[in-house]
Amino acid sequence: MAKKSAATTPKKGRRKTNYGETTTPQSLIKASLFSSSLPGIILAAGVAFWYRYQSSGGDKNVVINSGSSTNGVDTQPPPYYIPTPGSWDDGYYSLPIPGQNFPSTHAILYPNGGIGEPTEANFENEEEFLSAGRLYNDLGQIVQSRFHFENGTALYFGPTRPGTHFQWPAVTVGHKRLVPGVVGGTGTQIELETLTEPTSEKYSAPRVFYVHNFLSAEETDELIRFSTADENPYKMRPSTGGTHKAWDEGGEKARITTRTSENAFDMETQNAANIKRRAFRLMRLGGYNEALADGIQILRYELGQAYGAHHDYFPEHQSDDYNWDPLKGGSNRFATIFLYLSDVEYGGQTVFPLIDKLTPEKSEELVKRLGEAPSKEMLKKFAADAGLNENSWEDRLIEKCYEKFAVPPRRGDAILFYSQRPDGKLDRNSFHGACPVLKGTKWGANLWIWNACRYASCSVDPLNPVGELPKEMRAPYEGGHVQ
Repeated sequence: MAKKSAATTPKKGRRKTNYGETTTPQSLIKASLFSSSLPGIILAAGVAFWYRYQSSGGDKNVVINSGSSTNGVDTQPPPYYIPTPGSWDDGYYSLPIPGQNFPSTHAILYPNGGIGEPTEANFENEEEFLSAGRLYNDLGQIVQSRFHFENGTALYFGPTRPGTHFQWPAVTVGHKRLVPGVVGGTGTQIELETLTEPTSEKYSAPRVFYVHNFLSAEETDELIRFSTADENPYKMRPSTGGTHKAWDEGGEKARITTRTSENAFDMETQNAANIKRRAFRLMRLGGYNEALADGIQILRYELGQAYGAHHDYFPEHQSDDYNWDPLKGGSNRFATIFLYLSDVEYGGQTVFPLIDKLTPEKSEELVKRLGEAPSKEMLKKFAADAGLNENSWEDRLIEKCYEKFAVPPRRGDAILFYSQRPDGKLDRNSFHGACPVLKGTKWGANLWIWNACRYASCSVDPLNPVGELPKEMRAPYEGGHVQ
């Protein structure tokens, strides 16, 4: 797959699109016919922006420019939206490139998430740019104008149908970006680091990111404290697996032999609410909706405990009383943000056994922190000390944890991985497991986000969850800022 960066050089043989033409390369893009009079187009664009401004009640966050031009070419960006600091969409929107006095005229457009063949696009004016629909830059910001990117920049289409959502583009393995507007529990800006580079191939790696600075020490301590507190009706007990039922509906009995940890749920505390809202903002969702989030599942892995490789999503035919298939208007777990609540001296990694081992080229920092793999003799001793039988499923999993792609835990950080591809198809390659703890205790937490109302949370029709998505979460979207 072509590498993406802030400025991508157009490549020979790429498909080209002139947005003034009536034929467009993707069904999302609206066909457009424009007058040959550029000043008239500039005036029309200005009127359109002014109308949008007035119809929004004169939003104070919309910057109104004079729309000046030189020789018929725009020299100032059209009106653009600046969210209030600390508001939900703070950091969601692009701003003009400093010192850029003329609009950009071409960009390289990738599908949502960056998977697929790119298109070279030409934009003669603002209306042509907006006709492409919602476009994102690699910071996950909605691009509002041709003044907000440089020529040749890689931009990404937004989701194209209801029930699909923005997915962070990988750009390239090892790529790091500070997420605009999203800060962790310590007030430090969250940083997203690319760990895998998915492709359109059948056996592609899943989309995995390391999330730096997600939680504060106080937040991790409070999750751990509440997990065993008497006031928590869902306090710590043996973990279950494969069930969509709540504990009070029989789900507590769904125990499996390949999951030996204990878990609790935080369904209602302010701490959990703050963390879930932060997760939704990291995912660039249009707002917070409790129906799209499970309660935070807090996990405790004692010495030797583990969870065999599995998927976080449910099978498409999990039950008949709900539509589990995102490709058919249903809902399922869209993404997991796994929170690391403690450090672990040995073991406790999150392993993706279908992916090759992490290398310094992918993430030198994580490889260094993971350290050298213990010798086979040492691993055997660790397993024996943990009470694990030779050739048990835990013993075989330990081998995968040091031979395949695995991420070590670090308190306060997280990993983000998607259980669905950008088109809504369940990603079979998101197969992952929790490595046995070989020394110490591991605390972690699952934060699951669904693509529409989750099981038992739809208020109208559980066979059509996507139909209940609010406007701000329902793709496709118009280009630029839309109230």
